[in-house]
Amino acid sequence: MTRTPSALLLTCDAQLVEIDLPFGHDSESSAERRAVLRAALRCDRFDVVALTRQWDMWIDDDGLYNHSVNPAATALARRFGYTHQPYHGPVLLTGGPDAEGNTLPLLRQQLIGLLLTLEDL
Repeated sequence: MTRTPSALLLTCDAQLVEIDLPFGHDSESSAERRAVLRAALRCDRFDVVALTRQWDMWIDDDGLYNHSVNPAATALARRFGYTHQPYHGPVLLTGGPDAEGNTLPLLRQQLIGLLLTLEDL
């Protein structure tokens, strides 16, 4: 059985890259997760867009100034009602948060749904 990636990086040229994002609720996991987010998004500050209850899209908080427009990420966000702006730079797609607001990895069904949604754009 193949392993489900915990997150997907969607680049500005619509490439998908599997990312192993550390998950856990302790401070060490949280610090590692922030470091991976910064490296994957090529940024210092990041923010999250809650696309749905199942999917979060992590973005460079200063992407407008640091990166070109990401057409696929912008189309994905618009699909779920985020029509007020284009999104810039690579974005990281994860599962939605748990009841306490902690980021969750993509589950197999979430990954399949996400891939089908991206294919449909």
